[in-house]
Amino acid sequence: MTYPERIVFVALPPKMVQEASNCLRRDGSGQATFSSVDWPQADNIAQKQPDLVVMYAEDRQKVLSALEELHGQIPYLPIIIIDPDPNMEKAMELLRGGAADYLGPHQLDHLGAAAMMAVNRRVSRAHMLSASENRYRTLVETMRDAMVAIDNQDHITFVNPAICFLLGYTKEELLGEDVYILFDEANSKILEKELKKRNKGHSSSYAIEVSAKNGENLPILTSASPLLDPEGRKIGSMAIYTDMRELKRMEGEVRQAASEWRQCFDALEDMVVVVSNDCRIQRCNKALSKYLGLSFEQIIGQPCYRIMHGTQQRPDDCPHIQVMDEGKASLQDYLDPRTGRLFSLTVSPISSDDGEVTGSVHLYRDITEHRRQEQERIKLNQAMTEGLEATTMALTNMVDSRDPYTSGHSQRVAELAGKVAAHMGMGSDDLEGIKYCGLLHDIGKGAIPLDILNRPGRLTEHELGIIREHPTTAYRILENISFPWPVARVVYEHHERIDGSGYPQGLTGDQTHPWAKLLAVCDVVEAMTSHRPYRPAHSMHDAFAVLKEGAGTLFDSEIVKAAVEALSSDDRRVMVVDDDHGVLNVYTSFLKRAGMEVFSYDDPKLALEAFEKNPTSILVTDLKMPGINGLEVLKEAKRIKPNVEVVVVTGHGDKESVVAAMRMGASDYLEKPVQMAELQNAVERARQRYH
Repeated sequence: MTYPERIVFVALPPKMVQEASNCLRRDGSGQATFSSVDWPQADNIAQKQPDLVVMYAEDRQKVLSALEELHGQIPYLPIIIIDPDPNMEKAMELLRGGAADYLGPHQLDHLGAAAMMAVNRRVSRAHMLSASENRYRTLVETMRDAMVAIDNQDHITFVNPAICFLLGYTKEELLGEDVYILFDEANSKILEKELKKRNKGHSSSYAIEVSAKNGENLPILTSASPLLDPEGRKIGSMAIYTDMRELKRMEGEVRQAASEWRQCFDALEDMVVVVSNDCRIQRCNKALSKYLGLSFEQIIGQPCYRIMHGTQQRPDDCPHIQVMDEGKASLQDYLDPRTGRLFSLTVSPISSDDGEVTGSVHLYRDITEHRRQEQERIKLNQAMTEGLEATTMALTNMVDSRDPYTSGHSQRVAELAGKVAAHMGMGSDDLEGIKYCGLLHDIGKGAIPLDILNRPGRLTEHELGIIREHPTTAYRILENISFPWPVARVVYEHHERIDGSGYPQGLTGDQTHPWAKLLAVCDVVEAMTSHRPYRPAHSMHDAFAVLKEGAGTLFDSEIVKAAVEALSSDDRRVMVVDDDHGVLNVYTSFLKRAGMEVFSYDDPKLALEAFEKNPTSILVTDLKMPGINGLEVLKEAKRIKPNVEVVVVTGHGDKESVVAAMRMGASDYLEKPVQMAELQNAVERARQRYH
């Protein structure tokens, strides 16, 4: 097992961050990288790609929102909650919301174990220590900066290859020598002063010149610290030398870059204003000067509200003040009352090295014409979409109104096709097109007499010919409608088969449009699993058997595979386990009436045996049962099918078991006596989570 490598603390107090870090490192997460973010920065958590998040739960609603958002971006991300005021109700709510574990501030000793359980990995400390030591050694040996260590007698005890390259010495020439051989008289005095600071336990950075073997003095920036033994006694000091020659060269380049930046700044068509914390304009570009008709001298140093808004007082909704207070950028529209021009205004904070917001940058982009065109496009697209949807639904409803027994067939085929297409990774535009093809695929049946369409017995050749004309009829109706997708062709071909046995054209293989092959599969599934006046509905299992039998001959094999995978996850199969026969019968009858395929067991052992052979997507289990209890059923079901959605049912006063169940992976719970509306809602939530 391995521990998480990237751990993010969200809103933990500084002292708790240190304590939590220590606990995790102590329990095995020595390789992990730790980072802390506050709530205003919490939106950036996913960008850090964490393996584990430890979140402070001072604001319960904020934490619930964060759980939902993070799991939407990183499914199954382990999130451990640290609650400063823990209680059982909050624990159940947060665990139900997706938290991996829930601890109080005095339970941080359990954080390591909780992390291990959450990510199901462990790494031995010896291995982690060895990996850390190897990384440290590799870092030191390959780092570009020079490194030297000395003992308390100022003798050199360690050098890395970079210092030998910098000064021209070999490692053997430096080890054991007095460190003062690297400095001339003037710089030796600086070194002596800095070493006194080391002796007092202080670290520092300072500029100094070091002498190379060829006698050349090289400017360097030194970062030095004392070296201590495990008991805290000084055993020497260590220094890192950064060659300043390159930095000095870069200073010249920076000056050149600043000049170029100024030229680019003035070349921008957008107006740019730099505002200090007291609302005064520090810099602006030529675009602003030209727009306002003012010189730079008339603009710089003036209050931004006087220049930009023409007012003598700062407005109440000043975006500059908002950015200064919140420390994050804002985007809003700004209508200049003097000219009537509309601008997109982006205000971004300017921060010092210590993170203090010292001002802001305002960028004004004229979007007057763009917004007008955008509004026109929106109106046009909306009108086209509404017209297309209205036309499609009118045509579909016309066919459905003729036969109440097949009403809704086209909508269901469209829904099934969308799920299979999404499972196959198709894009949003393809999914939209497939939806319209599904809705319209049987429009040609509007021309078939009902006594032929729904006749339970064998049809004559003439009657079969009439039915087989409905794709052609549909094509003639649809070919002159300007769909942005090949709707007419797909509808025309949805009864074709791979081996050429379909109709009306007898197409084979790749002659048929891929969407038509997809509709062919979904049409069969929906028709078989729907009730007809002349036969009961078949099970999804029966439909899958027909698809598999025809894969490669009648149906596209890849589409059949995708359909079985996608629709198996939505076959509405639920297992219910409860030792009370009365309760079990009520649950089963209700769920069946709700359209679920229910497998009910009053014996937990038999239920688990059945689940092993044919696991369902959803499991509803009572917690208190003789023999095997609900927690054991939950644990074993998760072993067999880790992504099964489990709803536990508990009696009053049994919330300790509920918390244990949530920690083991249950996603919801119900309290007895269970209302049927609550049961239906819980199962529907489970289906949505499973998808």
